[in-house]
Amino acid sequence: MKTKFMTLFGFLILLSTAFGSSANAQCVLSFKRGASALTASSLSMRQISATTEAAAKKVIAENRADSTTAGEIQNITGLWDLKFIADDQVVDEGFDQYHSDGTEILNDTPPPAAGNVCLGVWAKTGALTLKLKHPSWIYDPTNTTVIGTATILEQITLGSDGNTFGGTFTIQLRDLTGNSLGPDFTGQLQATRITPD
Repeated sequence: MKTKFMTLFGFLILLSTAFGSSANAQCVLSFKRGASALTASSLSMRQISATTEAAAKKVIAENRADSTTAGEIQNITGLWDLKFIADDQVVDEGFDQYHSDGTEILNDTPPPAAGNVCLGVWAKTGALTLKLKHPSWIYDPTNTTVIGTATILEQITLGSDGNTFGGTFTIQLRDLTGNSLGPDFTGQLQATRITPD
């Protein structure tokens, strides 16, 4: 059974796409909202300056609060030893690198010709949770013609210590017109942070 899953992963884990964070837009909107009530006709320059300074301090405080939450999820950034598990067996393993810009790179165990370096994107879904998406190409048996896509979807929860994460994965196989090529394949994820020590 392990050989079946390893073959599936060798065929499927060729990952790529992009989600980004919207934290900066929220900060800009907060500042504009605070400043929009000010008009030169209703306030003196001193009042405008004091009100603007107060609004700026409020935005800075909000940004600090936002960065605390963002900082929790940013702990995902770094290098991980990731295991894909199905039917209580490790069916694939890789070195998984998360970046603060919402992108991710996985170098896993299939042979290089099968595409063992894959790209993905992640987005925060909660203080310690995120989602990850890896679209990739599926080729015919000769590895020369694209016949469809494999998309790996992950739901991840970062451990409170910041050095582990777990979750689930689903692999969806589609032909080039979007029709299913078979049932979804699901399993669990376990990862441990790799440190320079």
